[in-house]
Amino acid sequence: MRLLFYIFLFAQLLNYIHVFAEEFKKEDIKSTKIKWQKIEENKSNKLNTIIWKPFNNEANNVENKIPEKTSEKLFLGNQKKKIIRTNKNTNHGFLQVQPHIPLNNFLNYGDFVLSTYWTSTFSGGVAGGTGNQNYAFKFDYGLSNDSLFSIYLSESDDPLYKLIDGEIIPNNWVNVALGYKKKLLKTDHLKTSLSFAGFLEYWVVSSGYGVKNEVGKIKSIYNQIDNTKGLDRNEKFIYSFSLPFTRVLNSRSELSIVPGISFIPKTIGNKNIGKNFYGDNYFLASSLTFDVATNVQLIGSYTYLFGPGHNSFDENLKFHRYPIYSYGFNWKVNPIIGFEGKITNGYGNTPSTSLLTIPSDNKPLYYLGANYQPSLEDTRFVPLNKNDNLLLFGGITVDNALFPERGISQISFNYDNKGNLFALYGYSLSNIFQLEIRTGSFNDVNILDNIDSNLQKIFLSSDNFNYRVGGKLLIFSPQKDDLFWITLRTTLGRNQSSNHQGYMFTELINTIRVNDWLALNISPKYFFSGVKSYGGIGVSSYINLLDNLQLIPEINTSFRSDANFNSTLALRYSYSSQASVDLYYSNAAGIQDLGQLLEDSESRVGVKLNFLY
Repeated sequence: MRLLFYIFLFAQLLNYIHVFAEEFKKEDIKSTKIKWQKIEENKSNKLNTIIWKPFNNEANNVENKIPEKTSEKLFLGNQKKKIIRTNKNTNHGFLQVQPHIPLNNFLNYGDFVLSTYWTSTFSGGVAGGTGNQNYAFKFDYGLSNDSLFSIYLSESDDPLYKLIDGEIIPNNWVNVALGYKKKLLKTDHLKTSLSFAGFLEYWVVSSGYGVKNEVGKIKSIYNQIDNTKGLDRNEKFIYSFSLPFTRVLNSRSELSIVPGISFIPKTIGNKNIGKNFYGDNYFLASSLTFDVATNVQLIGSYTYLFGPGHNSFDENLKFHRYPIYSYGFNWKVNPIIGFEGKITNGYGNTPSTSLLTIPSDNKPLYYLGANYQPSLEDTRFVPLNKNDNLLLFGGITVDNALFPERGISQISFNYDNKGNLFALYGYSLSNIFQLEIRTGSFNDVNILDNIDSNLQKIFLSSDNFNYRVGGKLLIFSPQKDDLFWITLRTTLGRNQSSNHQGYMFTELINTIRVNDWLALNISPKYFFSGVKSYGGIGVSSYINLLDNLQLIPEINTSFRSDANFNSTLALRYSYSSQASVDLYYSNAAGIQDLGQLLEDSESRVGVKLNFLY
């Protein structure tokens, strides 16, 4: 729930910033409003003759001699300033390679960047699920053009990856970190720069499970003195420092060398005999970035640890020291939206913990991240026409590729006669990216195929509240001269029951406008979990019966020999440009993600309310 709260808080913060900016613009417009006055005509004109003089092109100041009073001149002047502002910082706006490897990139004074990223194993280990995951949020603010303030929030609550003494051990990390980075030196002729970075973190570490006299208690891994079972919760302040040095090799590549130290205690709690935690580590990191294109960058890093501490332990609780590596890419989709993808063995998502491997093992992990810098210019679109505006409300069990423009929120509520209850909140951070938060629960689901009974038990059990977080990335659009819409949508989430099992759901949505009254959708989908994984496809159409009345038939099927097949028929009434109501009849297990691909033994009648604001 903390994850959901943080995302919702950030989304609302962005919404308020947008509203404030609009109000500021209104005030600015008011202040420059043209006032007309009647001027008494002069009875005489003192300029009897015009005196002509040659102009010697003094310092090419023709443009500067002309008063900038026309709206065109004002616009060009502002545009020039905007371009300088957006292009001032290099390296596509990314501020770090790994949390412990800051880059010598900074923000302009007053600018900020919001980032989210998570690290996960490729399998769920002994606990199952989609993987052991560590989620993080990061806020960066430009104190000046050469100093940066950062806040990190990170949480991992999955059990240890390996069994300890034959048991699954609950494990929890919660980190809050504050950071400061300051440029110390920059020499343009030598193409080098040097900075200082320091971080202070509050780290809550928990292991084991249960309280005194409780049945089913599990022993903490930090208890070395006896067999007493129960939860161990420890709070520590840790910190780290580094000196990132960067050398520009050529127009496409940069090399960074980052010496540093991470201070972590070697003991934790009061039940240790000897070392039972990581300890301090001096390290030397190196990173290389290479620009494949103007908006795509390959990255790689390698960090060697000198000790005296360690950064990993195994299933026997023996500590080890391993180098930390990463390699992947940065993709700046447009000036305000960026994505990262890497393979790494560093599990921690804060500067002082990113040297650590996954607890109880050393495994390759995948790292996915996104960042948002709202002060820069967004992708510009041609406005939607009236018929395409109706598509912004989405579908039922097959979504379409459209979503509202930047700054617009989207809300929907769904309820059916068997008790399924779902809600969606979407906020368009950009014209090409929408953040999604989905919550709800399945109820009275009876999967038609028995081989999916395990999926039903884990993910679709009654009153098993779940939340999902994800987004939609617009790749192609007729609003920017493409033939049709293509959007990539991905969500991840957890159930509050079922041992916190979760799954990933992704789809590539294609929407085609055939004519004024018909639009078609084709959506390949993929479901991935530690229990089972498979693909499917959804097909739907939007048929305009009237200007505000649509018929929406949908079908979904999975790519398996025992393929599930479900269908939905909906009638949508749009009683305004910002609100609509859907009545539908369906034999899908539910309208949310996995429920779209499974067939229920009984059909449902439901209603879905849609709002834009």
